[in-house]
Amino acid sequence: MMNSIRKTFMLGSSLLALIWAETPAQAEDRDVKSGCLVTYAQLKSAVTKAAQDDISGLDNHYWAVVVNRSGKICAVAYSGPSIESQWLASRQIAAAKAFTANSLSLNMPKGPLSTAQLYGFAQPSPSGGNPLFGLHFGNALDSQRAYQGDYAAFGTERDPLVGARVGGTITFGGGLALYSGSTAIGGLGLSGDTACADHSTAWRTRAILGLVGPGTDTIAFASDATPKTGGHPHCPNDGGTQGQAANI
Repeated sequence: MMNSIRKTFMLGSSLLALIWAETPAQAEDRDVKSGCLVTYAQLKSAVTKAAQDDISGLDNHYWAVVVNRSGKICAVAYSGPSIESQWLASRQIAAAKAFTANSLSLNMPKGPLSTAQLYGFAQPSPSGGNPLFGLHFGNALDSQRAYQGDYAAFGTERDPLVGARVGGTITFGGGLALYSGSTAIGGLGLSGDTACADHSTAWRTRAILGLVGPGTDTIAFASDATPKTGGHPHCPNDGGTQGQAANI
């Protein structure tokens, strides 16, 4: 009797394994979505160089975070000489920016959506609100997961955020989607200076990493004559902002 039950169980398990088995195409798609195409060393080098080159903002240092297509964090780095050379709060903000840009961007021809582009759509307006007003409440950052771990490891290859999916939604500059050709493969988030400088330095960082897509995810500043909800607000010393569209 026991042998019969055991054989039936083994047969059922084998059938389930066949049903659930991945095809080569499915396995490749899973690997692309879960894989990380940016290493810590690459991110550290890119954000450090980008921060040195950028002339906008307050001349602050940055936290930089890259997530893969599934939203998991691949790498965390900072541009300054030590962990305390940039605002600690910006580590979590950068992670949320990376998650936001990745999760709201698509393969071409739909293309990317930067966190800077979200600003105008997420603000209240005299007419009763913009279509994405309240968006930042939709994907709350997992703050318990974001803050846990060894502080001394923050911004290193051993950063406790690596491998985590902490979510978060940010609707101001600094988050950009990453692309391989026309395919979205993840997101980059920078934080530590003004929102405009974050976007500008992220723009430089992405270019150094060689992961720029064919879409347009520029920051469009609202002109002084239009409501601030018409675009992203200006920031101090934003004349040299990279990735800038014409005023709207």
